[in-house]
Amino acid sequence: MYIKCTSYLTVYNFCFQAIILYVEVGIKPQLIMSAKIDHDLPLAWEVLLPAGPALAHHVGCIINNTFYIHGGVTSHRSIIPSNKLYKLDLNGLIWNEIRVDGSPALSHHACVTMDNRYFVLIGGWDGQKRLSRVFIFDTVESVWKYPVDDGFAEGAGLSSHAVCLLENRDILVVGREGCLRTVEKHGNAYILKSDLRKMIFSYTKISDDNISRSGHTINTMDNCAYILGGRNDDFIEQLQTGFKSKEPIGELNSQFISALSELNLKPLTRLPKGRRNHVAFRGKGCLVIHGGETFDGRSRTAVGEMYVMVAKPKVTFYKIGNSPVPRASHVCVNTGNRIIFHGGIAWKNVIYGDCYELKIKCYSDRYSLESDLEIKSIDGDSEI
Repeated sequence: MYIKCTSYLTVYNFCFQAIILYVEVGIKPQLIMSAKIDHDLPLAWEVLLPAGPALAHHVGCIINNTFYIHGGVTSHRSIIPSNKLYKLDLNGLIWNEIRVDGSPALSHHACVTMDNRYFVLIGGWDGQKRLSRVFIFDTVESVWKYPVDDGFAEGAGLSSHAVCLLENRDILVVGREGCLRTVEKHGNAYILKSDLRKMIFSYTKISDDNISRSGHTINTMDNCAYILGGRNDDFIEQLQTGFKSKEPIGELNSQFISALSELNLKPLTRLPKGRRNHVAFRGKGCLVIHGGETFDGRSRTAVGEMYVMVAKPKVTFYKIGNSPVPRASHVCVNTGNRIIFHGGIAWKNVIYGDCYELKIKCYSDRYSLESDLEIKSIDGDSEI
């Protein structure tokens, strides 16, 4: 049973989740509402669609104003991946399953889009082993294609890894790499080159000394790749080899720093707590982080924490606040003008099928966080 949310105010989004949980699984709202929540964040998640395919550890992309999602799991800690492919027309806001033969069953995989046409899946767990294979869904012909791949270590595969499409069409792939079935894992980094005409993908290892991670993110900014999370310590790692991504900057995400200036944020004197299965997306001069699962032992469910990271004049983190929408293992897509997430794990490890869209709520020109970031210093520790 689903209840339509009749308001898009952020405070009602949180109440909506509480109502759904009470109706579906019997979790009392008053237990949920005890969490510390910031209802007036300048970057706020608003309900775009309250119901859809309930999935976690899946992948997604936007091609031609259509939101595609694939695979994942339908229950917490399941090892049985889905092979289903769905699309959401962002004009009509109706989910449809794409029933095409040959869809691979995968979870904990990663994806990029190419040529505004190809939905490229990389690695993942197929229910029995980790894969390094590449699968492609051609959104024009509506068929699955199976390119040849080479160069990956024999007897190893990828799961809970992270990828990033670079400006030169190479794909940066950063662990988790491990044996096909065991928990052994490494943090190696690869460049995956593609020839779509011949349907050939080739891995080349560029680093074998990266820290082992699982459920991390990777984004580029200012010619540097930033790997965030995926373990309890060493929250951030940098690959400084001139990487530039194709992650877009548009009308929405170019305003993040201006919108956040109203909060008069203080820089954190310690790195954010370790987390995994969060999302991170790029803005102009910054990265924004949302959700995930922490390793501190106090949180048994997903968190709603939001942070912003700037790289200049040095890497600095600021806590935006605690979003009313906690989520982990969700899919987040960024077009520059729209940022949308789907599904994931929330309260009491329930897997959701809803969609949220990021909105700027408190844009103001009265302050300039860009200059403030360069000169502000504080005494003592900030709250993490």
